[in-house]
Amino acid sequence: MGSLSFRDRFYSKPVSRALTSPSAILSLGAGAAVGIVATAPVSAPLAVLGALAGGVIGVGVRLAVALPKAEPVDKIDPFTVAEPWRAPVIDAMKARTRFAQAVKTFRDGPLKANVMAVDSRLDDAVNECYRVAKRGEMVSGARRGINDREVAAELARAQAGTDGGTSAETRERRVASLQSQLESAARMDALIASTRDQLLLLNSRLDEAVTRAIELSVSNQSDGVGELGSDVDHIVDDLQTLRLAMEDVEGSGAASTDQPAQPESGR
Repeated sequence: MGSLSFRDRFYSKPVSRALTSPSAILSLGAGAAVGIVATAPVSAPLAVLGALAGGVIGVGVRLAVALPKAEPVDKIDPFTVAEPWRAPVIDAMKARTRFAQAVKTFRDGPLKANVMAVDSRLDDAVNECYRVAKRGEMVSGARRGINDREVAAELARAQAGTDGGTSAETRERRVASLQSQLESAARMDALIASTRDQLLLLNSRLDEAVTRAIELSVSNQSDGVGELGSDVDHIVDDLQTLRLAMEDVEGSGAASTDQPAQPESGR
């Protein structure tokens, strides 16, 4: 997602840990104590309500501190990334436009309101697609910095003992280093290819979801709205999985990272 929604940030691991942490219990007790002190002089029943309200406020403050900050939303410009990463972004933007046009054709009523609830998730999907594309371009740029043909040639000379080296130990370490570079290049090639394939698949699923929205606008049947929203949620989640995998590569160094786990594509 370009920026995590409040719901996603609330149901995150930091908030979950904060809710069960000792500090949350202390916050609950402190808030309740403040509520009692503030209301006890008025009446005993009011003191009970004050304790409850104070406890809720105390825990709320603790969770607010733990709540992950919303990430800034990138301004989407597909022409800031090169191919093959640009096309998926353009396709996602087109799907988003088609969905917006479909929403306009719905008659006012509960069905239109329910479909519009999916609208923001389409924005999330496009934002996430753009961010995956940017990460993909970064990894592609790093891959271009590895001249595997030259490395392979150096490796062949080192293994044959024709590279001018005299120490067997030095030659062995040089061979291991060159082999590691080639393995890194192969992992990056696999990562780029798999990410590209997953983007294409997710874009197809996004187009399918938009087509179903258009069908709903014609049939005016609300039965499929829940499934539509669920499908879009799955697409956004899978795009986020792709992005996090690419960020892990950047964070740990592309040269030592294996392929990421593939997102689910059962929808």
